[in-house]
Amino acid sequence: MSPLELVTDLLGIQGWGVVRDGVTISEQGVCLRIERTAGSVLECGGCGARGCRAYDHKRRRVRDFGVWGRRCSLEFDEARVMCESCGVMTERLHWLEPCQRQTLRYERFVARLCGLLPVLDVARLEGLDKGTVYRLDKKWLVRRTQEFEARRLERPVRYLGIDEIALKKGHQYATVFYDLERREVIGLVKGRKERAVSSFFRRRGRLWCRQVQAVCMDLWRAFFNSVRRHLPKAAVVFDKFHVFSYLSAALDQVRRFEQNQADAQGKRLLKGARWLLLKSHQRLRRKQKQELQELMELNQNLLLGHLLKEEFAQFYECADAQGAQGFLEAWIQRCHNSGLAPFVKLAKRIQRWSQGLLAYFQHAITNGISEGLNNKIKVLKRRSYGFHDFEYFALKILDATGALTKMQTFTHSF
Repeated sequence: MSPLELVTDLLGIQGWGVVRDGVTISEQGVCLRIERTAGSVLECGGCGARGCRAYDHKRRRVRDFGVWGRRCSLEFDEARVMCESCGVMTERLHWLEPCQRQTLRYERFVARLCGLLPVLDVARLEGLDKGTVYRLDKKWLVRRTQEFEARRLERPVRYLGIDEIALKKGHQYATVFYDLERREVIGLVKGRKERAVSSFFRRRGRLWCRQVQAVCMDLWRAFFNSVRRHLPKAAVVFDKFHVFSYLSAALDQVRRFEQNQADAQGKRLLKGARWLLLKSHQRLRRKQKQELQELMELNQNLLLGHLLKEEFAQFYECADAQGAQGFLEAWIQRCHNSGLAPFVKLAKRIQRWSQGLLAYFQHAITNGISEGLNNKIKVLKRRSYGFHDFEYFALKILDATGALTKMQTFTHSF
């Protein structure tokens, strides 16, 4: 095999070969001059008709994989063809998409790098403009998402999770939808209002919505209203981790009130006891339990609030929904009898949403997996120093959480 044939084989583009003396090496990298091999057929870029006649040619240079540690570009004559159906059209090349300056395989390579590195780092590594890298990454993320959306009816979701994440400071949120069985993100919309959540269900369609058996979510009216409208047959299960966060918030409100009423010594004692009160009693060390006991002896309201918070854990230990309902009614009554305003308010709220709490005993689901997925999202935001394009951010989340087909196995034809 001659050196020219070897380089052509390494090029790996069917129907094209490197011309004699077509390799140019400079400080900018390697440039390979290529041309069609004998017997190759021209195709119309519009309808794909084969055997078209060449109308004219235009010399082009496009970026390809690096070789020998240098950047590589391919130089060739691109033809315009005369098609009986479409008229004069640019030819179709199976290794280069229309109007692109990078080969198809190099685009995929850059997109794979973007799954490992931030856009700016990929741009520096490959010597590309950051706008070009961003465009290529988003382009292939969109294509992979289209495949993901096309097979959504083949992947019905039985247990759906809904949660919110903070996009940036200033109470700017996004609503994330999870497949709790497959442990992956399946969608994301900007905002947490009812209209935003409903837009997700409308895009999914009625058939998809009818397949959802239960939804786990926060005690948030906008989520509830949207689910009841679009998933009327699905059971609503309120996430127990969010319920415990409300209990902790109520106890902390009691602590702050008692701290404001206490003397100087009492204020110092209560201010430093915040996490001691909020931490689960089972996770406290022996010394911490002793400190908590001393604190409870000094303040009866804190003692009562702490007992109410810890007692609620028994709700999820009940054997069935009937026993849980009896416990819930008794606990709500104890909150009213306590006279603690934060717990009285919370008891009224829990009483309104009691059916969603009791549904846990029929569908034992939680949004616990969302915490791990939310950590991935936070890492993604920190690594990229934030996102200005929400659509791109949503696509990166789907990719990072494993919802999309891996880039190395994704196949696409244009």
